[in-house]
Amino acid sequence: MQARKWISWSLAILPTLVGIFCILLALLPYGILKPFADSLMRDGNFNSLKPWNAAVFKVLLGSGGLIFLAMAVLTGLQRWNILGLFFKRLQTDAGTFFADHHPRKDELGFLAVLLVIMVLAVVARLEYITSSLHHDEAYSYVAFAHSFFSAITDYHLPNNHVFHSILVYISTTIFGIQPWAVRLPAFTAGVLLVPAIYWLAKRLYDRWTALGAALLVAWWPTLVNYSNNARGYTLVALFTLLTLTLGSIVLKEKNLFAWVLIGLFSALGLYTIPVMLFPFGMLFVWILMSNQVEGPGPYRSKKDFLKYWVAAGLGTAALTMILYTPILIYTGWQKVFENGFVAPLPWRDLLPTLSQRFVETWAEWTNRVPVFIGILIAVGWTLSLVFHRRLSSTLVPLQLAVLLWGATLILIQRMNAWAKVWLFLLPLLLMWAVVGIIGFLVKIRLIFLLNLPLAALFIGLGLSARILFTVRLVPELPSIWADQGPEEKAVVFIQRQLQEGDLIIIDSPDDAPVWYYSKLHNIPDSRFNLRIGASGRYLVLVDPGEGQTPASVIAARGPSSSILDAQACVLMQSFGKMQIFDCPQK
Repeated sequence: MQARKWISWSLAILPTLVGIFCILLALLPYGILKPFADSLMRDGNFNSLKPWNAAVFKVLLGSGGLIFLAMAVLTGLQRWNILGLFFKRLQTDAGTFFADHHPRKDELGFLAVLLVIMVLAVVARLEYITSSLHHDEAYSYVAFAHSFFSAITDYHLPNNHVFHSILVYISTTIFGIQPWAVRLPAFTAGVLLVPAIYWLAKRLYDRWTALGAALLVAWWPTLVNYSNNARGYTLVALFTLLTLTLGSIVLKEKNLFAWVLIGLFSALGLYTIPVMLFPFGMLFVWILMSNQVEGPGPYRSKKDFLKYWVAAGLGTAALTMILYTPILIYTGWQKVFENGFVAPLPWRDLLPTLSQRFVETWAEWTNRVPVFIGILIAVGWTLSLVFHRRLSSTLVPLQLAVLLWGATLILIQRMNAWAKVWLFLLPLLLMWAVVGIIGFLVKIRLIFLLNLPLAALFIGLGLSARILFTVRLVPELPSIWADQGPEEKAVVFIQRQLQEGDLIIIDSPDDAPVWYYSKLHNIPDSRFNLRIGASGRYLVLVDPGEGQTPASVIAARGPSSSILDAQACVLMQSFGKMQIFDCPQK
């Protein structure tokens, strides 16, 4: 036995030395660390290490050192079996998780209706799948998602919803860069919101409420629009629903696999958009409050639950930092944490700005929705909170956690909360509205209709209306898809007219869509490179709706007036809002 201990501690010497060495490197000033790092490179220059990202490397070195020291301790104490026990428990709990949450026979009818609702959701979103890419969508692709390396390292603007950009890169690599392929990740997440809200509503309330919520999510115009917006907002909404459902599970079951999934989905949401901090926080506030009110449940004690709660939170933070490491190295932490888009508002502007943003959010959420339905949504949400104890399987209302954490984070960050920031709340609002409106109808039975609850009648009427709408929409889809937007029409025209030596000038906000459609129609990026100078014409694209003229576009993006005379530009063609001018050189 003594010999085995001696051997174990002997083997621990190497990781101990490596750990101490890494920690000492982390403590070195940049002026010493940089020459040392350069000496390790074949060309004598470790290019990635800069003064502005040295702190990132030091954190990595320090963390690596602590990991090596932990390995040394496990080796010396002969406790590596801890990891084996962890993964064995994880595997066992994964099996239990899937066994406990697979569909039951008495739910097959509900799942059949849910499948129909998902088909309706797909068709509703297909209407816009090929519509013109707007500025943010197009910029996300041309600046980030066109390259895997750019997606994971470039954060010069928070326009890079990193995990979404990675998915867009994968999608466009497989299917090409057609608009539908660029939008496929957001589209898929938007459709998956339907079964996700069903799963959550079923756990918190009942299956009829779950079907009603799924139907509303499938149809709601704002969610349909964002499902065709090649950005990460529907992904964040999906991760929100999944983590909340998993949160409801860990309150009732001591399942390590579910806790790991909470950490994984939360980290992926944060890796998509940092605004995931809102749903992440409200989840952890909710499950902590629920555990304190309802008791330890399957856990040995409230302290035992708290260990899992803390571990999941720390694990999420660690995984998120690992995922963002390439960005912190290549772009810098300032672009992530101190960019102008997330700068806190002055205290004097906070309340007026928030009031305006909340009004804008409600206007966006109820766009193309009849007024009476918007009123029902507000009434339903209120009733779901007032009668929570009668309608829900949980004691602590999730709405309360949303309000508490949301208010706290807003006061801490003082953020300029645009409507798109709150999209993750819209499916939840629709669920609560359904609970408040038809939750009581579940208890009223229709004897003449197979003893079904009255809620089934309301859901059936809504489903029938959506089926009729879908049947009318499907024949129109080919003609809708064939239509080109003004930016694409302008690019196609230019592609046919382009001569050797011609260059193209375009200003924001139409620049990114034109760059994207130029890639789609094989116009080289060099045609927009004004630094090389044109040996032919300058083709200037103008958007009068943005107050643009050939002179203003040339002044903003073009060569000097000594090369071009804006007054000599001649209109070649117009496509909706886009005008194309031929501007010859002097």
